[in-house]
Amino acid sequence: MKHPHALNPSALRQRAAAHRAMALAALRANSSLSIRLKRYNDHMAKARALEAEASTTPTRNHRTALSWIKSGQSVRIDALNLPDHLRHARAPAVLETTGGEA
Repeated sequence: MKHPHALNPSALRQRAAAHRAMALAALRANSSLSIRLKRYNDHMAKARALEAEASTTPTRNHRTALSWIKSGQSVRIDALNLPDHLRHARAPAVLETTGGEA
């Protein structure tokens, strides 16, 4: 089942960077200190939440996992047993050797 509204980790990180920029802009805004601090804290909380979500985005697609590995991101495998774990661990390597034809 696909979720077209779900963002990939790089899009989440871009949104987090945008919220960090908005947080710094909030500190330089022409408003009271309490309002600036509140806006800064709100944007930083959103940025931290997006970063956490980006680092734990699940996928069951081996091609997606392979692209994440190639981009330098870490991939965590959640499996119920050893054979399932090995199947998920070996799938990106098989895709890499066959050129994505597996």
